[in-house]
Amino acid sequence: MKYLRWGDKDPRCVYGNKNLRWGSPASYLLEPGDEGYVELQPGDFGYVPPEPRRRRPTISVESLNLPPNMQPFRYLIALIHELFTSRPVLRPAMPEGTYLDTLATRAQLTRAQVEKLVTEQAALHVELARQGIPVDFILKRFRMLPSSGGRYSGPDPDNGEVCDTLNYSIVIHPDEIDKMRVDCPLEKTGEVGMNAPEIASVRGRPGNAPNRYGVGTAQATEVNGLHFRDRRADAPWPTAALVDANGGNPIALTVLDSTPTRLLLGGAPAGTTGMHHLKITDADGGFGISDDDLTPV
Repeated sequence: MKYLRWGDKDPRCVYGNKNLRWGSPASYLLEPGDEGYVELQPGDFGYVPPEPRRRRPTISVESLNLPPNMQPFRYLIALIHELFTSRPVLRPAMPEGTYLDTLATRAQLTRAQVEKLVTEQAALHVELARQGIPVDFILKRFRMLPSSGGRYSGPDPDNGEVCDTLNYSIVIHPDEIDKMRVDCPLEKTGEVGMNAPEIASVRGRPGNAPNRYGVGTAQATEVNGLHFRDRRADAPWPTAALVDANGGNPIALTVLDSTPTRLLLGGAPAGTTGMHHLKITDADGGFGISDDDLTPV
């Protein structure tokens, strides 16, 4: 009979293992049905089962000082790969002017002061990102991370190819996420059969010009949205093409980088002109087409 002692690095020395009998400094490995077969209970030999490692927010909804009668967060349930997931149903976007006026009122600043602050903050982020300098969490609100990506044919890519992939992102502090989640009122609004790609914005690069697409090897197109690919690391990438208003006459674009919510596309073939729409097709055949007319950079 094998002896096991409490604290042994043995996978069987865990709470809930019904093959362990505790009654002496040593533990006897028993099989179900053996005489003396019992289950370890919390408190036996001072043992307390560990609690699951879950981050528990310490924020209460009362501490947030939220305005009364806030609208609930709306979502619908979607079926994808035989599993159900949720996705937001967004209300109309707040106009820029309304956002800036509201922020000025809350901060007790003038509209001009708020515009100056936002502009200078963005300029500082660009300066730091161009030097590869991240910004750590500011006032436990956000941090900024420079990044690059893409796929190249060799270990010494052209500088222009690398420049086309440079980017930076704003990462929200976990406490801010907790503030959104704590006791948030929810409203389910429906169900859909499959998560297809959804295009929220298209920008031509360089310049990040809205509703533009890049042309040629020195230009690119950045796309933001939802459901471009699964979140697992080996998930296949989507395909992309410029199409006409009816979804036809596709002009294939190379996908240089892909996450579930962002795509970087190579420029359209040299000589491409005119208005087009962007079509993104995922690995399952689901597709999304941009609403706005796109013109070359």
